[in-house]
Amino acid sequence: MSDSMFVINVLKLVAEYDLCGMLWWRCDDEYAPITFFINCNDLFWWASGDCERITEENLSVLEQTIKDCEAIDNVTGAILACELFCARIRHMRPQGAAYPDNKELWPLYDACGPERKLDAANPCKPGEYK
Repeated sequence: MSDSMFVINVLKLVAEYDLCGMLWWRCDDEYAPITFFINCNDLFWWASGDCERITEENLSVLEQTIKDCEAIDNVTGAILACELFCARIRHMRPQGAAYPDNKELWPLYDACGPERKLDAANPCKPGEYK
């Protein structure tokens, strides 16, 4: 796929599912001409800034993750899919406080990696954070 087709495919996906708030990009230095990221602040570690790179190789994972989440929750599924995409790419469960309210989605999150131990970066189990 050409660089321009990749850019168009990412932007089409973002537009189709209204994911503008989840998409970041950089165009400087090693990120030129453009590099896309999904925001995953506070997803894996309490009080952290973070993002996951979208690449030609993992764009299909993002597309499939959106379909998986929307099949369960067609209201917020696409937004939650961005977080799940990051977890799938890292093969890591999010911190317990970041699990969605919709428990039907939890098996998708659980499948991303082993259960997390509780510590300062993951202070509670899924469903315990209020």
